[in-house]
Amino acid sequence: MIPVLSRAQMRAFDKHAIHQCHVPGVVLMENAGRGAADVISAIIEARSAGPDGAAGLPGNTVHRAPHLPALGPSHARALWPATLPSGAGLRGRPGSVPPPPNGRRDADEARAARIRSFPVRHVPSPGQPATYPLHARVVVVCGAGNNGGDGFVVARHLLARGAEVQVFLAARSEKVTGDSRINHDAYVDLGGALTELPAGASLDPLEAALAEADLVVDAIFGTGLDRPIEGHLADVIGVLNTVTCLCIALDVPSGLDADSGAPLGAAVQADETVTFGHLKIGLLTPEGARLAGNVHVVDLGVPDRPILAEVGHVAEVLRKETIGSSLRPREASVYKHQAGNVLVIAGSSGKLGAALLTARAAMRTGAGLVTICTWADTVHAMESRVVELMTTSIDPASIAASLDGALAGRRAVAIGPGLGLDERARAAVDHVVLGWDGLKVVDADALTHFVGRPEALATARGSLVLTPHSGELGRLLGRSARAIEEDRFGAVREAVALTRAIVVLKGARTIIALPDGRMFICMAGNPALATAGSGDVLTGMIAALLCSMDPAAAASAGVLIHALAADVWRAQTGSDRGLLASEIAELVPGLIAALAAGSDPLSP
Repeated sequence: MIPVLSRAQMRAFDKHAIHQCHVPGVVLMENAGRGAADVISAIIEARSAGPDGAAGLPGNTVHRAPHLPALGPSHARALWPATLPSGAGLRGRPGSVPPPPNGRRDADEARAARIRSFPVRHVPSPGQPATYPLHARVVVVCGAGNNGGDGFVVARHLLARGAEVQVFLAARSEKVTGDSRINHDAYVDLGGALTELPAGASLDPLEAALAEADLVVDAIFGTGLDRPIEGHLADVIGVLNTVTCLCIALDVPSGLDADSGAPLGAAVQADETVTFGHLKIGLLTPEGARLAGNVHVVDLGVPDRPILAEVGHVAEVLRKETIGSSLRPREASVYKHQAGNVLVIAGSSGKLGAALLTARAAMRTGAGLVTICTWADTVHAMESRVVELMTTSIDPASIAASLDGALAGRRAVAIGPGLGLDERARAAVDHVVLGWDGLKVVDADALTHFVGRPEALATARGSLVLTPHSGELGRLLGRSARAIEEDRFGAVREAVALTRAIVVLKGARTIIALPDGRMFICMAGNPALATAGSGDVLTGMIAALLCSMDPAAAASAGVLIHALAADVWRAQTGSDRGLLASEIAELVPGLIAALAAGSDPLSP
């Protein structure tokens, strides 16, 4: 299990470690800061190779991560991809910009480098080795709270390792208290350079230092921030966002809401984030991932299991190993009806492609028999385009009776893609979604028919898996797509509470939310999935998997395999665009085979 924690849960984790496990807070801060210093040291060493060295490091072909020297799979547990080859360079994604030898970039290079693939890796103690002394000029910008204390620990360790370090404190020193004060004093008394930048002070010294820096560390605010950043501190963050050197945030980028992933006023745009203890849920939203960049998780030097048993976690990351274990080999005697009998209720005039994509995806995902059920006036056009698929029609004059005939003997139904938004479509949707006692994947037009009445879905017979994107979920909940994106986790929880269904909120970092309160997050996938019909393919895949798995497992497996298909395609082509929805389905059988065998589909 890879747990993801909320702000409150992470605060409770620290409190339990301090008060029940008697690990002093200053020890937790030291472990966090030292872990971050280890990661930063390894990044500095990787960058010291310059553009040729960085670009030529092993494994540096697809995933742009600051790969860590001499770091193998026995030392690092990566979330995405599952294993990252040691020594990969800092900006290895095709089309990105490798760093120049001195670590400086011009403004265009900095913008290009921040178009990222968002890998996440766990980095257990004792961290990564690096060759000392470090040759780098590092600026650390600290706040007066605990995140600033982490920054002072990082500054002290980098100073001890030979880096040229300068700390800027965005407050007066007397504002720093508690464990942070201990580390403030330790850094200063060891000869560390410190400049105070309280409210009203000129930011010129900071701008001058950043102009010469190879790397800046953001240690202004951590997970505790719950209010918009304004005034002087917003100005400091504005300066950080103009830098062309590498920017590394501690725990979360300053200004990021650790729960929703939305920026609280001003927010730091980091290249890398070193987060402490566990992933925070706000880092796993599209906006949170954009602001955090590549995320490294360093442990706090305390056993997780007993503390997590007390404080809980809000979500889990989908793991390839878990999904693979649910993809059991078939018996030699299986026949097509046992393999899965799926009905796809989809398509209308001008939207036949949606039905075809859904049905073919179900076949490629292992359904033994798939039938497209569509309107009588379009079924003949459909029949000329299918070979392996069967068709049946919905009689507008006898919708319920024709649907009942089509539903007989089916194991699972996919309903909605391209079906239409008129009254006859609404009647068909209500009859199947609310009345049929079976396994159903509800998507696209079928979801739209419940706008203004999402609670009706809670009365449905059978089991529902809803697969909205943010626009569709926004319509169901009566708000904009932007509002959904600003709090994806809150929105999907609300949708589950209203509908009592499994809800798959599609998008970067797709979320699967269950009625029992559990949530799963998919870390795979890339922008190539932003292509017409991609969602229809996912609907067909989940419907096929429902024939052999429980609904939660089917939704999770469908989401992960769908996302991995895009990652395999990008690995083959080097592109983040141009993927056709039909190509996703073609990759599915190979992915199922690889996952079932316990192998990584992305391994060379």
